Amino acid sequence: MSTMTCLCRIATTFTKSGELDEAAFRQFLQRFIDAKLGVYLASAGSGEGHALKWDELKRVYEIGVQECKGKIPVNANPPEQHTARMAREHTLLAVAANVDVVNVYGPASWHGFRPTDQEYMAYYDQVLSGIHHPIAIAPNPVIGYTPSPASIVAVCDKYHQVTEVNLSGVGTDYFIELKGLMRRQDVAIYVPFPDSFNMLQLGGTGLISMEGNILPKTFRRFIDLYEQGNFAEQALIYSDINRFIRYVKRWHSSAPRWLKMAMRVLKIAGGEGGLREPYRMPSDQEVQSFTDGLLRLGLPEIEAQARAAGLTIPQR
Repeated sequence: MSTMTCLCRIATTFTKSGELDEAAFRQFLQRFIDAKLGVYLASAGSGEGHALKWDELKRVYEIGVQECKGKIPVNANPPEQHTARMAREHTLLAVAANVDVVNVYGPASWHGFRPTDQEYMAYYDQVLSGIHHPIAIAPNPVIGYTPSPASIVAVCDKYHQVTEVNLSGVGTDYFIELKGLMRRQDVAIYVPFPDSFNMLQLGGTGLISMEGNILPKTFRRFIDLYEQGNFAEQALIYSDINRFIRYVKRWHSSAPRWLKMAMRVLKIAGGEGGLREPYRMPSDQEVQSFTDGLLRLGLPEIEAQARAAGLTIPQR
């Protein structure tokens, strides 16, 4: 049985009228259960967590736990906050829902704020005090700064409820420094896909991604091949996922745009509901262009979903 997984920052599903689509969300979660991938609920990016109201965040956590608990890792990824007070409130909301792990980002870099090492530690002192639930922390350059590996290690040393570190947007050099400084052997380190070949060989615990929303079986296959030591075939899967990432990157810096387009095109549960403010779904013409390029990638899992959605696969 596989001991490794990918933790996917999953989308949140909405109805056409913009409400939380609970039925579609339950269906959507089954994709990850079937592929044996863990989930991070209501992330600020792919999960549109900043667009969710307080009671909706609570409901997303509750549904995730109802559907996934005991089957796959079911974690919460509360949106990053500017104050420790708000981060603590969001953390306690997720803890109350009984998710497995709560990811707690450092303070957001609004108005150019970059915390000093002292401020970074003080933030976690306030957020984590008295909370004994399993916690993950994460350097997340997209919020405006990257804490040093030494800062990450200092938080892990002080707070033993920190059981995981999620790496996103950092490279192999960052991982090597973090791994070299880490004194605790019980802290899992989940690594980003782009440098996963190196980081897994160097001791990474598993993957963290958002592309698994669309390619759950492909990510499962990538991990299984790694554990089997079948690196030649794993390299082919790596190439497929990398081509997919390069393709959807043109719709960044907003992951929800390409994610909800792909869900709609492939008729994945919840795809019809689209996006929430401040995002907007691209025009029909752009969606068609996205579809054409997506199908030309020739990825087996995409083509299988496309056929199930009634789409015609172009000849290559």
